[in-house]
Amino acid sequence: MSRLRIATRGSDLARAQTSIVVGKLAALDIDADLVIVETTGDRDRTSSVATLTETGAFVRSVQHTVLKGDADLAVHSHKDLPVVGPDGLIGAVVDRAEPWDVICGSTLQDLPDGATVGTGSPRRTAQLRQLRPDLEVVGIRGNVPTRLAAIEEGRVDAVVLAEAGLTRLGLGAHIAERFGVDQMVPAPAQGSILVEGRDEPSIGDLFGNITNGGIAPGVTAERELLRITGAGCRSALGAWGRVTPDGVILTAFVEDDDGPRRATESGADPRAAAEAVRTRLGL
Repeated sequence: MSRLRIATRGSDLARAQTSIVVGKLAALDIDADLVIVETTGDRDRTSSVATLTETGAFVRSVQHTVLKGDADLAVHSHKDLPVVGPDGLIGAVVDRAEPWDVICGSTLQDLPDGATVGTGSPRRTAQLRQLRPDLEVVGIRGNVPTRLAAIEEGRVDAVVLAEAGLTRLGLGAHIAERFGVDQMVPAPAQGSILVEGRDEPSIGDLFGNITNGGIAPGVTAERELLRITGAGCRSALGAWGRVTPDGVILTAFVEDDDGPRRATESGADPRAAAEAVRTRLGL
């Protein structure tokens, strides 16, 4: 296993995330070649990001490239993955940047009444409306530079994005304000990089060497809450898991027909934390 082929989308962010994985492999004296895959989500420029993510449009083609043997590993933005994936693959959480949401173009306080803020996320929309009910929240999609360009072009006054994407692209200077978890709970697995490979002993051994055990349980709790509640990307659900010596502390936000609510619960393992939060939120 001295050289591996890594499947990834061709966007600048996908390549930046893949370079992190390549660095981890290099530390194990493993070289890598990239296999660039165009996904349905890359070709569909009209559907909402939430819809495309929920159907796996940004990841299915990349996964299939590994399953059919044209690549050995796949690198994903973890939050893009549906909670139920294809059989035959195993995964490893290898890295996580800051998981927070940020606003670009203006701080929240400095936006005038009725200002227009762009986001493609129901979760961000719900929490923005709690923070500033006067704002006009509009749908927006495209890669990070495209969304930032919407501010420069005057189509929106500000946009809400993931801090991880901006920093990995070297665009952190555009951040006007970071939202704390008390303001905006991030998406499950936001900022996390997941590597997938075929369910084979050699891949399992490799993943044992590159999994980040300090963050993986927290991310697993977030994804477990997503799974057990059946909430898709079109749902206004946020979750952030923090690993402690005693297990995982999980904070979550949801907005549904019963209104917006938040909860923080702990558990000895990711599943216990997710179950405790689900019960508290009444989901």
